[in-house]
Amino acid sequence: MDGTGDREPLVEVENVSKLFDTTQGVVDTILGREPRPVRAVDDVSFTIERGDIVGIAGESGCGKTTLGKLLVKLYEPTEGTIRFDGEEITGMSSQAESEFRKRVQMIFQDPFESLNPRMSVFDTVAEPLKINGIVDDYQDRRERVSRVLNDVGLAPAEVYLDAFPDELSGGERQRVAIARALVVDPEFVVCDEPVSMLDVSIRAGVLNLMKELQDEYDLTYLFISHDLSLIRYMCDRSGIMYLGDMVEQGPTDDVIDDPKHPYTEALFDAVPDVELGEDRRRANATGEVPSPRDPPPGCRYNPRCAHVIPPDDWTGSQEAFRRAHQFRLKLRRGDLDAGTLADGSAEGGEPERELVEQGLTLDVPEEFQTQTEIESGGHRVSLRELDLPANVRDALFGAAGTVLDGDPGAAADGLEDVLGTVCEHEHPDPRPADSRLVSCHLYDGDGSGPNTNPPVDAMATED
Repeated sequence: MDGTGDREPLVEVENVSKLFDTTQGVVDTILGREPRPVRAVDDVSFTIERGDIVGIAGESGCGKTTLGKLLVKLYEPTEGTIRFDGEEITGMSSQAESEFRKRVQMIFQDPFESLNPRMSVFDTVAEPLKINGIVDDYQDRRERVSRVLNDVGLAPAEVYLDAFPDELSGGERQRVAIARALVVDPEFVVCDEPVSMLDVSIRAGVLNLMKELQDEYDLTYLFISHDLSLIRYMCDRSGIMYLGDMVEQGPTDDVIDDPKHPYTEALFDAVPDVELGEDRRRANATGEVPSPRDPPPGCRYNPRCAHVIPPDDWTGSQEAFRRAHQFRLKLRRGDLDAGTLADGSAEGGEPERELVEQGLTLDVPEEFQTQTEIESGGHRVSLRELDLPANVRDALFGAAGTVLDGDPGAAADGLEDVLGTVCEHEHPDPRPADSRLVSCHLYDGDGSGPNTNPPVDAMATED
């Protein structure tokens, strides 16, 4: 994350992307189509300062683990630059790479999978010393391994040196994995969900141990987790990822207490809160996460966003625009056609009106639905409940007629003039918002605050 500037940067990530399946497969070749790569990480930039504990959070599949593996050179970036202590890690000489591997380590998620069941604790922890040629003498290696085992709470070390993973508990196995990472005395450690496979009762102990080890070993950490309470407890600064994008980054307390990006807001709203009970506000996000093979144009979050921005001449409510935007997206996906009228609201009614009223519904928690949606089980919404401009209502009816004529694609295209949004037209670059950088068109880019209804053309030139 971009820090305060008080300390020197240790890790610098600049416009980094990682794409998988970039070559044309057999099916693509037969069908004559271009390959559709998975955009696991897409144009991400941030800085980690020496001594920081930085967190990366987001839903499963957002690209956070891929990003961590890029930083330790388990993957090579498709595009962009990663620098460690001022030196670019791509294209290193063998000698420079060997030195890099001593200074950078990774702790993996599952200690039941990351430890070789045929290797004793001593062999497991000593292996990095042998591979990197750090300690040649067997007795010196044994003493060093014993010291680090004691440091990670496996004391006395003599009890554990000759044990095998199946003789250890989950917490003990993860401490062995931590010892294996620390035995080479690294400077930077990437921790990928380091306690997610452990019982809740022992997670706090392992995390407290890692905090103590940071001071003792002078470490810089990157924590990757979907557990937002872990991120808050451990991390000074945090970034939120969505579909390969870093959508928000800044001081952890600020990101959690006052989220700026609509996805960050929805992510934290989705966390259960026992104290709030029935009063808890649930996430106002629509639908499912799109495929990373075919991410939405513009802002990746626009199909699910509660704050998608209307065009500058919009005179209705923001909520009405969101529903109209969803109507157009459903047309593009082929989710609205004459067949959907089988569940229509009124027998013998106007088919165009019924299609519009069905298409304007949102797949959101009940507290965000209209009264008609609640009463109909989410199947329709009354136009009287929405503040839609007259010209937009006419355009929606016209699009519904085109759908009923069998051309939903043309219907979606015909709505562009009245429903075009900067959120779909332009991918937002990171821009300042208070103490954070936020990739969202809601912010002007000069740190002055929300820009709730920017004109499309102005936003396009700004990006």
